Amino acid sequence: MTSAITLAAQARGYSKAAKELEDSGQPERARQLYLKAAKLYNNAYTSAGDEMDRNTQRDLAEHLFAKAQSLKSSSAKYSGNGLESSNGSDSRDESSLSKDDLILKEIPNIGFSDIGGLEDVKEEIRKAIIYPFTHKELYQMYGQKAGEGILLYGPPGCGKTMMAKAAAKECGAEFISVKTSSIVSKWVGASEKNIKQIFDTARQSERAIIFFDEIDSVAVRRSESEDYAKRVVNEMLAQMDGVDTAGDDLLVLAATNEPWSIDPALRRPGRFSKLVFIPEPDLEARAAIFGIQLKDRPLDDEVDVMALAGMTDSYSGADIASICREAADIPLGEALRGGEIRKIGMQDFATVIEKRKPSITSWYIGARKAIQKTGEEEVFGDILGG
Repeated sequence: MTSAITLAAQARGYSKAAKELEDSGQPERARQLYLKAAKLYNNAYTSAGDEMDRNTQRDLAEHLFAKAQSLKSSSAKYSGNGLESSNGSDSRDESSLSKDDLILKEIPNIGFSDIGGLEDVKEEIRKAIIYPFTHKELYQMYGQKAGEGILLYGPPGCGKTMMAKAAAKECGAEFISVKTSSIVSKWVGASEKNIKQIFDTARQSERAIIFFDEIDSVAVRRSESEDYAKRVVNEMLAQMDGVDTAGDDLLVLAATNEPWSIDPALRRPGRFSKLVFIPEPDLEARAAIFGIQLKDRPLDDEVDVMALAGMTDSYSGADIASICREAADIPLGEALRGGEIRKIGMQDFATVIEKRKPSITSWYIGARKAIQKTGEEEVFGDILGG
């Protein structure tokens, strides 16, 4: 298997060449190279071991895909009924995306044992996602409907995507991660076609979990959205209603930081029936995150991950990862300035933590205001009590 580093290097080469072609007035050739670079970054995302590296590769892939789409759109013009090619011909088929453009299929290597703490959340996910797969006969025997959608929600950087991957591994399902930024298109009918293609692809798998990250970007309230966004929601509703839970080994997961923004029809029974709140990591989870982040870094014997976990109450997993990087930067900077090379000590962490406040505090403030505005205080009581 080609390494993530090699794939990323190849992608950078294609991206550079595409930029040169774009600057020289060759948009179509540039578009093709941008797409190649995006797909290479997709492959690097799948191969990368470090979660931060994976997120970077995914972001680059989505950015370059958007560049390619903008170049395609530059040769077209908008009409009152949608997007048409400059010569007036129907470009609907031409605008549709390939499977690689829309989804990343993988077998996750992260299980619940790799996620410390949050045991109550794990059990909620087991009941909602895993047991319907692993105990399908029992569900059918008791007339319990398996396979309805699950919406994971909570503050940013707290492991919603990781929980979704762990669930897929626990039940032995193929994990189909949907790039929501690639779904929506102003080409007439293209967005709906992309949604349908995702579900059709999942149904071809023996057992699959479709995961829509940041689903609020494609499933906004129809009362507050434009026509093309309404069509996406309508297609999502049709596909969710069409999941045959008696025959399809298919579950649908989604994650969002803004569950109140999602069209209420998608949160009704039979669609995203179960809402699971993923809070900031508890003490055990924070200790586990510190252990993972510091595994390959030189540490003084005095460094105690449980003590660090106690110092970071209300911090997100992303906050903790950043704290570890910034703490390592202190002795690194000293060494680069000619100082003595030393290991990372507790004081380095204390210095960083003293300056850094939890990033999710502002999220809770904004979330409470948004929930009160929608009048859904009972639905999102977990947030209001956070």
